[in-house]
Amino acid sequence: MAEVNAVLALGSPGDFCEDEGDNRVFKAALEVFGKLKDLNCPLLEGLYITDPNTIHELLCTPSKYRLEILEWMCTRVCPSMQDKFSSLKGAPVEAKIQEMVKLGHELMLCAPDDQELVKGCASAWKQLQFMGQMLDIVQSLAVGCSGYPRAGPLAQSEQEKVAELARQLQEGTARLWALRTESLEQYKAGEAAGGIDTSMLEQKLRLVISDFHQLVLAFIQVYDDELGECCQRPAPTLHPCGPIIQAVYQTLASCSQLLQAVVEVTDASVEAVDAVERQEREPICWDSRSFVMSLATKIEELTQKYQIFNDSLQKGMG
Repeated sequence: MAEVNAVLALGSPGDFCEDEGDNRVFKAALEVFGKLKDLNCPLLEGLYITDPNTIHELLCTPSKYRLEILEWMCTRVCPSMQDKFSSLKGAPVEAKIQEMVKLGHELMLCAPDDQELVKGCASAWKQLQFMGQMLDIVQSLAVGCSGYPRAGPLAQSEQEKVAELARQLQEGTARLWALRTESLEQYKAGEAAGGIDTSMLEQKLRLVISDFHQLVLAFIQVYDDELGECCQRPAPTLHPCGPIIQAVYQTLASCSQLLQAVVEVTDASVEAVDAVERQEREPICWDSRSFVMSLATKIEELTQKYQIFNDSLQKGMG
C-alpha cells in the first residue's frame, strides 16, 4: 500500500482539482469507488477510506496506483488485454496508456488521442465519467456471464456469437468516430467561413453516443434477465404450403393487373367510338374549298372519287 499512501500524501484537493467545491465531483468519486468495491477490485484490498476528498484524490491524481486500477478495469472489460499488458512488461508506461486509450475509443468512451484522460491530467469530472462508464460495462458483462454458467457446444456457440458481435461493434465504433472527425472538420471549416458553432454540435453528438451506449447496456441486461430463455427455444417450423401460397398470390396479383388493363382498354374503346359517332354527326369544314359536311359524307365523297379513278385506270390498262 506504499503507492496508495504516497498518492494520499500529495496534498489537499485544492492543490490539483479545478472542480474544487463542486459536490457532484465528490459524489461521482464516491460512486466510482463504490463500484470498484462491489466488483471486488483486488487493488482495494486492505484499503479503508471513506473521506470524499481522499477518494477523489486517489482516483483523479496521476499515479502508478491509479493506472493499475485502470489496467484492471480494461482486463475485466476485455480479458485479452491481459496478454497485451503482459507483452508490454518493461516497456514505457506510455505504451500501456496508448492501449487503454485504444480500448476506450473502441468502447466509445473517449477520443482516439485522449492520453491525458488516462494519465489523470484531464478534468476530474471527465476522468470519473470515463471510469464510471467503464465499470458499468464491467458490471453488465458480469451479469451476462452469470446467466451462462453451463459448458458445452451451446455455450461455445454463444461465446462465438458474442465475440462476433463485439467485433462488429468495434468496427461500427471506429466508423462512427471517423465520421465524427470528418463532420467536425467540415463544420469547423464552415465556422471559419460563416460562423457556425461547432461546440453545440459536439455536445449533441456526445449526448447521442451516450444515449446509444446506455441503450446497448439496457438491452444486454434485458436480454440476460428476460429474453435469454426465449431465444433458446427451437426455431418455428414453416408449413410446406408457403411457396405455393406465394405463387398463388403472385398469379392473382398478375390477373388483377391484367383485368385492370382490360378495363382501361374497354373504357378507351368506348370513348373512341363515342368520338367517331360525334364526328359522323357533326359537320366539319375539311378545307377552304370544301363545304361543311359530316365525316360520313366526306368518306362517301372520297369513296366515289376513288371508284371513278379506279374505273378510269382499268379502262386505260385495257
